[in-house]
Amino acid sequence: MSEKKERWILAVVLPMIVILMLALWGIKPRLDEITTVTSADGIWDLTDYALDQRVTRLTGSVEYVPNALLTPQAFSENALLRDNKILLGQPGNEIPYATSRMRIKAPKGSYFICGYSVDFASRMYANGELLFEAGVPGDSRENTAPGVEFYVLPVSPDENGEIVIVQQASNFTHKDGGTHGTLYIGMPEQINRYAVRNLWPEVVLMGCYLSLFVVHLILYLMMRGYRPNFLFALYCLTWFVRTGVTGQRIFSVILPQLPWTAVFRLEYLTMPLSGILLVWLLYLLFPGVLQKWFPPAVTILCGLFAAVDLFGSTLFMSYTTVWRIVILVLIGIYFFVRLFLSWQRPDPGQSAVLSGFAFLVFAAIWDMMYHRDMFMAPALRFAISEMAMAVFVLFSMTAMFFGTMREVRRAREREERMAAEKEMLAEMNRMKNQFYTEISHEMKTPLTVISVNAQFAAQNIKAGVVDEETVTDLTAISAEARRLSEMVTGLVDLGRMQGTVSGRTELSLESLVAETVRIYQSMFARRANTLTAELEPDIPVVEGSTDQIVQVLINLLSNANRHTRNGKVVVNAEVLNDQVRISVSDNGSGISAELLPHVFDRFWRGEGGGTGLGLTICKTIIEEHGGEIGIESEEHRGTRVWFTLPAMKGAGHERNGDNSPGRR
Repeated sequence: MSEKKERWILAVVLPMIVILMLALWGIKPRLDEITTVTSADGIWDLTDYALDQRVTRLTGSVEYVPNALLTPQAFSENALLRDNKILLGQPGNEIPYATSRMRIKAPKGSYFICGYSVDFASRMYANGELLFEAGVPGDSRENTAPGVEFYVLPVSPDENGEIVIVQQASNFTHKDGGTHGTLYIGMPEQINRYAVRNLWPEVVLMGCYLSLFVVHLILYLMMRGYRPNFLFALYCLTWFVRTGVTGQRIFSVILPQLPWTAVFRLEYLTMPLSGILLVWLLYLLFPGVLQKWFPPAVTILCGLFAAVDLFGSTLFMSYTTVWRIVILVLIGIYFFVRLFLSWQRPDPGQSAVLSGFAFLVFAAIWDMMYHRDMFMAPALRFAISEMAMAVFVLFSMTAMFFGTMREVRRAREREERMAAEKEMLAEMNRMKNQFYTEISHEMKTPLTVISVNAQFAAQNIKAGVVDEETVTDLTAISAEARRLSEMVTGLVDLGRMQGTVSGRTELSLESLVAETVRIYQSMFARRANTLTAELEPDIPVVEGSTDQIVQVLINLLSNANRHTRNGKVVVNAEVLNDQVRISVSDNGSGISAELLPHVFDRFWRGEGGGTGLGLTICKTIIEEHGGEIGIESEEHRGTRVWFTLPAMKGAGHERNGDNSPGRR
C-alpha cells in the first residue's frame, strides 16, 4: 500500500472514529437533560418540580454531625435538642467520619435514587429504614472496612411528604472524601434509563479494548518481528481494566466479591503501566526521537509508583496522584520537544498517533470548560476525556494496522527472496552435479588411454621388447597426461574467474594486443603460420585486469594456431561507438555448423583436441568485464572470434607514443 493511499485512508477513517465515539458518548445523559436543585438549609423542596418528566440532581449543603456515627433516631433527637454539634454544609476531608441528613420534600409516589456512596465506607437510611451499605463505617482504621459502590434504591415520601436520607460515612483510606448529599432522584423508569445510559458507553469501550487486545496479541504471535503490536495489545488490556474499575465500576458489578482495596489498587496501577507501555510504543513508532536511555528510565520511575500501588497503603497512594499526573505530563512534553528538535515528515502511522495526542489535548481543554459551565458545543454537554482516550487508542490502532501491513509486505518479500534463493541453490546443485558428471566423463577418457597404453608398454618392457609400438604407447601416455594437466589448470582458472574481476586498472588494448602478438609470432612460425595485428589509431582505454585479458588473447591465439597450418592469423582492434572490439581471424580448418553453437560450452573440443575449457574461460572473463564474445566460422574456410569491452567514460582516446611496443 502506497503512502499516498495510507494518507487517504487516514483522511476518511480518523474523522469517522471521532464521530462514532462522540455518538457513543452522546448516549450518556447530558447536563441540559437533568434538573439541578440546590438545598436550602439542608432541605430540598421538589413539590413544584416535574419529577415524572426528567431526572433531578440534588446538590448543596446538608445537616451533619462530625466525628459521630448516628442512627436516624439519634440524629433526630440531636436535632430536637438543638445540639450544637449539628452543622450545616459539607464535612471536610479533615473529618474522618460523620453522619449527614438530607430532607427531601416530594409529591407522593414511588421514586428511585441513585449515585455513588461517599467517603469510602458508608451506610444509608431512608425514612429510618436501612437501604444500603458499602463497606463498614467505623470510628477508627481498625474497625472500618472501605467500600465504594453505585446504588439504585427505591424511596417514597412519608406521611409528612418527606424523604429523609441519613448517611453514616467514614474515611481512613483516602486523602479526599466524598460529597454528602449529591444524588439523583426520579421515577423508576427514568433512573433506570439514566443508569443504563451511563453504563453502556463504558461497556462498549471495554468491549473495544478487549477486542483490540486479543486481535493485536494474535497479530504479534503471528509476526513476532513487529513488537509494537505486543505493546499496543498490553496498552489496550490496561485500559480495559481501568475502564472496568472507574466510572460505573463495572468490575464491581460483575465480581461483587472483589475487595474494594483490589479495585482501588487496579485503578492506580493502570496509570504507571500506561506510562511505561506508551513510552516504549512511542520509542518504536518514532525511531530516533527518544534516546535509547529514556524508555528504561521511565520504566524504572513508573515501576516505583507501581510498587507503591501493589504494596503501599491506599492513603499514601492517594497522596501520589498529583505527582503521577505531573510526571506523565512532563513525559509528554519531553516527547514533543524531542519530536520538534528532530522533526521530519511523519509517515501515516505516526500522523495517526500524533492526531490522537492532539485530540487528548483538545479533550482536556473541553472538560476544563465543561466543569466551569462553558460549552464549546451546546449540543454536546458532557465530559469527553474518557472518550478521548478511546479515540487515541483507535487512532493508534490505525498506526498498528499500517505497521502490520508493512511487516506483512516485508515478510512476503523475505519469503519470495528465500524461495528465489532456494530455487537458485537447487539450480546450483543441479549444475554442480552436472559439472561433476561432465568432469568425471572428461577425465575418464585420458585416464583410460593412460591406463591401457601403460599396460601395453609394461607388457613389452617385461617381454624385453622395446619397439616402435612401445614408443607410441609412451608418447600417448605423455600426451594424455599433458592434456589432463591442462584440463585441471583450466578448471582452476575457470573457478578463479567465477564472480570476480580482480586488479582492475586502466588498460591500453592497443599496447596489450601489439605486445602479445609480438611475443607469439615465433610460436606461430613453427607451424608455418603468420601472425599480424591490424590496429585502428586512437583506441580508447578500458578498465580491466591485464592478466585476464591477456589470458583471453592467449587462448584465442592458441586455438587459431592449433587449427591452422601454413596459414594466416590476424588480430584486429577497432572502435565501435563506446566499445572496443578485438577479433582473432584465421584461415584454418574452421568449425562445422552442428558444432558451432556449442563452442562456449564446458569441455567442448573440436577435432584438434584441447581441454574444452579455453573458450568457456574466455566467455567468463569477458562477461565479468561487462563485454560480449562471439564466434563466426565456416568449415574449411577459417574462424573469427571477437569480443568487446566497454571504453572508460570520460577517459577519451589515448594515443601510444612512438616508443609503445604496439605502434606499427
